[in-house]
Amino acid sequence: MVVQARHFRPGEGRTYQLGRITLTVKTSAAETGGAYTLCEAIEPPGAAASLHRHPTYDEIHIICEGHYECQLGAATLMLGPGEMLFAPRGTPHSIKSIGPETGRELVISSPGGIFDAFIEEVTGAMTAAAQGGPSADFKAIAGKYGIEFLQ
Repeated sequence: MVVQARHFRPGEGRTYQLGRITLTVKTSAAETGGAYTLCEAIEPPGAAASLHRHPTYDEIHIICEGHYECQLGAATLMLGPGEMLFAPRGTPHSIKSIGPETGRELVISSPGGIFDAFIEEVTGAMTAAAQGGPSADFKAIAGKYGIEFLQ
């Protein structure tokens, strides 16, 4: 597979709304030969990914704007612009935008394909539920991708 060089402008990519969090997939596993997925997350104050773990992929959070409270294993961390968090596969972690401004982070998951497939399925289920379909079972969908929410 030949990976193509690309240039990204703000707002470019496949965008999903997950609750109050806006996720834009900048590069997918299909575009990186399965190496990683890169997402941009826009999170208003109070928006969070609660404590969870995933044994099948590593995750890096790079804070671009805003302030975040994170749990990484037993540690509580406060992160701001320019700081990052590495959550190796299987490590319990959470991240919450604490404001007062809207947060923006880049999230890299490796290997790619798992996180973006989860986001696509769960947001599709949420959209279907909002249009009168069956309710979306967030935790069951997460479980299909090896993601376990601990809270």
